[in-house]
Amino acid sequence: MRKLLYILAFIVLFVFANEAKAQKFKLPLYYQKFLNIDSLIDNTPDALYFYPEVNVYPHPERKTNRERRRYEKLVRNFIKVYPYAVEISMVYQNIDDTLGMFSDDEQRRKYLNVREKQIMDQYKPKLKKFTLSQGVLLVKLMDRESGTTAYEIVDELRGSVTAVFWQTFALMFGNSLKQEYDANGDDKEIEYLVRRYNDGTL
Repeated sequence: MRKLLYILAFIVLFVFANEAKAQKFKLPLYYQKFLNIDSLIDNTPDALYFYPEVNVYPHPERKTNRERRRYEKLVRNFIKVYPYAVEISMVYQNIDDTLGMFSDDEQRRKYLNVREKQIMDQYKPKLKKFTLSQGVLLVKLMDRESGTTAYEIVDELRGSVTAVFWQTFALMFGNSLKQEYDANGDDKEIEYLVRRYNDGTL
């Protein structure tokens, strides 16, 4: 008990010593982040406050009802698809990193078969409900998040024959696994949504 009192006394003395030191050097006095006028009179330097960066985005004008409906549809699709694009890209990166740990092709093949089944069981019931436009958006966003097109992912993990098959299948529905994300061109509007989503302003 006596030892605890000594420790508490030391802490109290330490706090008061710091207060005295602060008064000696006339540090600015603040109350709820407002500068006390006395610190200005005493020519005390102002403290610096660092606030988080705030991004300000332009709000493009959409003059026609058709443009507004198209944009509203894009926003709805984006909010539904983007979390999957991020998650699947992380899964791919995890698989790619793990494959580098195997020196035996047979082990790699077994690992890929297990992971493929897990992924299909987890994502197929959800992704098969996507519309065509949502599927196109997913392919683009996966390229943005992983830096690799969907075709390259399939080609790397399952082989060129499988990649060609799925690419042909995708083209039948007006899609392409080889689509690359163009943040400053065709996908500028999607990039705008990505930034707002990550800022929590969408």
